[in-house]
Amino acid sequence: MEYWIWLKQISGIGTILEKRLLDRFQSPQAVYEACEEELLSVEGIGPALAKVIRQHRSLDKARNLLEETLRQDIKLLSYHDPLYPALAKKFSQAPILLYYKGIIRENSAGVAIVGSRRCTDYGKQAAVEAAYYLGQNNIPVISGMARGIDGYAHTACLKAGGYTIAFLGNGVDICYPKEHDGLLAGIIENGAVISGYPPRTRPRPEYFPERNELISSWSHKVFVVEAGENGGALITAGFAMAQGKEVHVLPHEIFNPTGKGSNRLIAQGAHIYLHPSQLMPNLDLEHAGVASINSRPAENEEIHSWDRLDLSSENLRKSDRQLSNMEEKILFSLSFAPKTIEKLGADTQIDQLQLIQVLSMMELEGLIRTCPGGRFVAVA
Repeated sequence: MEYWIWLKQISGIGTILEKRLLDRFQSPQAVYEACEEELLSVEGIGPALAKVIRQHRSLDKARNLLEETLRQDIKLLSYHDPLYPALAKKFSQAPILLYYKGIIRENSAGVAIVGSRRCTDYGKQAAVEAAYYLGQNNIPVISGMARGIDGYAHTACLKAGGYTIAFLGNGVDICYPKEHDGLLAGIIENGAVISGYPPRTRPRPEYFPERNELISSWSHKVFVVEAGENGGALITAGFAMAQGKEVHVLPHEIFNPTGKGSNRLIAQGAHIYLHPSQLMPNLDLEHAGVASINSRPAENEEIHSWDRLDLSSENLRKSDRQLSNMEEKILFSLSFAPKTIEKLGADTQIDQLQLIQVLSMMELEGLIRTCPGGRFVAVA
């Protein structure tokens, strides 16, 4: 593994060039042993970079770091390791080397749950319900171990006996925030904490966007529970949209600043979240030990009207029930052209929060669907 560490430590060589070198030479050791002429055959490697690589031909630092990881029971996951999820490797910025504690299991890609550090009880309840449900259904919960929504999601998954992964913006030997030391231990015992940064790396603001991109890339879907106008949850959602992932968002009160970013994501075309079953990956789940689709946390016995709906993707269909007055107004407005929430609100004179709720149910029943640009269209 010292050659992987060595390649990662070379200054001026980013992830794209690291992968080009690996494609050309097949292994970091072969890169280490390559002559200048061979290095120059790689696209993007000019004389200056070839010289830098040759000048870094020493394994002393890499071996020292490897010894430190062994002392602290820190493991390394290389880009060629079969445990590195194929889903995460699809994206150009996937790191060639990750540090972790715990166990990375096969099929570790899961569903991300992210949100505000200063969350409301409403957001906490939604995060806990979703994470518990996913944990019961053997779907890994992916998050960032931050205060608030992240912490609640990891904890609920663990309480359900599930598997969870926390991506960090610091070394895996450092607990941040400090009050999550118990949670960190629980995740290591029943999942993994992973970082692109070596041990002793302190958290810095510029490290967290990379952490957020890893959260997204390791996930089939991303659930944004609460997001203000700025913050890491919005960054993660942005990466997910760029990666072509499904983004599900909990609708929020329009006058509450904790949910302004969330509602903006919905307006931009994110899926409206109503039930944890929406988060199930589109996989053959019969081999994943999936429990009943109506499983819910034992401590939450409240039953909402939508719990009686079969919300699995294969059963979403156009409803044959009698439409409400609001639904008729919405469908009449959409009969002329696809429209955004703002345009629908202006046409129908329905309160925006109520409109979001009605649109959510109509989408789940197959009456409408979302299309690019955050617009809704009636299903014929």
